[in-house]
Amino acid sequence: MHSPLPTLGVLITNYQARAQTEETVAAIVSLHPSPSDVTQIVVVDDASDSPPSLPEDSRITLHLNPTNLGYVRSVNVGMRLLSTDIVVVFDCDARPLRPFSQEVSDRFAENPKLGVLAFIQTDNTSRLRAAAEPTPTLSEFIVGPAFFSRLPPLFRQWLLLGNRPLCIHSCCMAVRTSAFKSVNGFDETFDFLDADMDFSWSVLEKGWHNAVDDRLLCFHPGGGSPQSTGKRVLRHHQNRWRLLSKHHQIKSPRLAKAGLFTRHLFETLSLALLSITPFRSRFLPKLKTRVTLLQTVGTEYQTTDSSCL
Repeated sequence: MHSPLPTLGVLITNYQARAQTEETVAAIVSLHPSPSDVTQIVVVDDASDSPPSLPEDSRITLHLNPTNLGYVRSVNVGMRLLSTDIVVVFDCDARPLRPFSQEVSDRFAENPKLGVLAFIQTDNTSRLRAAAEPTPTLSEFIVGPAFFSRLPPLFRQWLLLGNRPLCIHSCCMAVRTSAFKSVNGFDETFDFLDADMDFSWSVLEKGWHNAVDDRLLCFHPGGGSPQSTGKRVLRHHQNRWRLLSKHHQIKSPRLAKAGLFTRHLFETLSLALLSITPFRSRFLPKLKTRVTLLQTVGTEYQTTDSSCL
């Protein structure tokens, strides 16, 4: 006797992206007009100036946060509003291009230990990429991913320990509700950078599995975060240190900080030289960011300057 297919809901978070959210909701309703496919659709608006206007559909709930909680807390709020076995999470600008309910339900029904399932993303270039990446390593963090990306694939795989488990990006993923609850949802000490990496890594540590399904496709241009590149770099370092520490990847913090300090010093000196060239306007903001990294690496990138983070 076959087990019934799990029930499926959708969660979308929105902040100051009304048009994109409305497009994503419209795509979901168009692809899945029947409640038997998608039971609930929850949109969490994080105190936007202009919340989205959503179609008349009994499955849709618009939740308005009374104050701006941020992405991570908004996901936790939305998950508490859903009562389905599986929840498909979309960023406001991650629009599904194909029906997904049957494939998602089948994958989770086939594997009771499947915790998180990633979609394939595409953009205006039609390039396909999984909404996932291998669990990060300390060496990759210290040296920088740009260095490893230039190496031949076999050499890169050897240096970075091939066949690492996958961390799933929450821009377009499906998650088993019981797996979400088993790790108490998203860790709210992270901001939106690395919160999903931490979540799916924590799911793995609880014995669940993560996977990618190339039948699941969404349009996701990305890059919608309203912040400067410099601030994003600083926040990335702060969150990545916290991520690697939490998951026991930093055995010797002093040695790790020494390696990072050396990298930041080299980058700072290089950018200082480039900043006295006629192209200084291009390099001065990067120099400022590296100086801040250099100054804060000893305190795990914690800074009291709110303009930096």
